Amino acid sequence: MKTDNDTKQPGLTRSERRKASTRARIVEAAERLMRDRGVEDVTIQDITEAADVGHGTFYLHFKTKGEVLRPLIQHLSDQVHVRVDQAAHGETDPALRMALGLRILLRAIAEDPLWSWYARSETSFSDLVSEMGTPPAQDMRNGLKSGRFEVADPAATTSFINGALVGMIASLDDGARPDDIAD
Repeated sequence: MKTDNDTKQPGLTRSERRKASTRARIVEAAERLMRDRGVEDVTIQDITEAADVGHGTFYLHFKTKGEVLRPLIQHLSDQVHVRVDQAAHGETDPALRMALGLRILLRAIAEDPLWSWYARSETSFSDLVSEMGTPPAQDMRNGLKSGRFEVADPAATTSFINGALVGMIASLDDGARPDDIAD
């Protein structure tokens, strides 16, 4: 799966195209290996061998093995947003959209080992939330603007929602079923 479209953007120099192509090879190799073996069983050495790049080249693009998952998580996040839009069938109620979005997100995290590992990794939750993109935040803003949500402190409410999501993700580790925690 190509996650970095930079390799096809016009106007890039040859050096920029090569760099983007190398990054894409690293991401593709990491995804292939991690889906095949599991994230924990793949080393940076495995990724560099599969991508046919040196260790130093890996570290020019990524600081850690977990960081190589970021472009994949962004792609998976885009897919969640598409699924939410499809499930909402043009629904504009921000509360319904947020509820659907959280259910779909939790199921996606539970179903995909890459996303599941990333959600439980050393990645800060604020980074995970930011990688979810703007649609959930936009639903919150729309709910506040329309009066659907009455919130004294939007930042605290967002933190509360994010904390609840962390708790739900943790309950997956304790054996909870995605449908149960999502509902």
